[in-house]
Amino acid sequence: MSETPGTELASEYSARIAQDLEVNAREQDRLATEIAALEEQLRAVRENRVVLERLQQALTPQSSASASSIPAPAPAPAAADADTDAVVPHQRTEPAPDRRDLVKPGPAEAKPSLVEAVHAYLAEQREPRSATDVAEAIRAAQPGRTIKTTVIRTTLENLVARNRARRTKQGRAVFYTLVTPEAGA
Repeated sequence: MSETPGTELASEYSARIAQDLEVNAREQDRLATEIAALEEQLRAVRENRVVLERLQQALTPQSSASASSIPAPAPAPAAADADTDAVVPHQRTEPAPDRRDLVKPGPAEAKPSLVEAVHAYLAEQREPRSATDVAEAIRAAQPGRTIKTTVIRTTLENLVARNRARRTKQGRAVFYTLVTPEAGA
């Protein structure tokens, strides 16, 4: 008689542990997904910071670079042990390059402007395309270039305003096609 209640208790504990393990596994999956999303957001924010720092360096004269109002990020734990004579981050150590050199990319780096890329993509299409379709195609064609769909939508609307593209709506969706010379006349 004593074995029956003990066996029942063991099976109840076993069932409860199996449920807890299942809940734990689902929670791990959920947290792993959230961590991956947060890591992607962190990567994007870090890339934006690099771009902003480069823009700031390009726009800030050398004499006022050390008096910048934007604080430098806290040093990483490994950098805290570094020599105290280390160069301050974000401070220019050499003169700024000539801006004319910055404007002219080399022949290997030449990328079409966003308007040209959007126009060329629409010229290749036989059917109307959404701003999302255009953005995905340009991102695929230019992997090193970060382009938001909202920027593509604005570019498309600017083409519509200049009568270089046509906007059509199907329900709530908006599609764009290139205006051909025959259709524009």
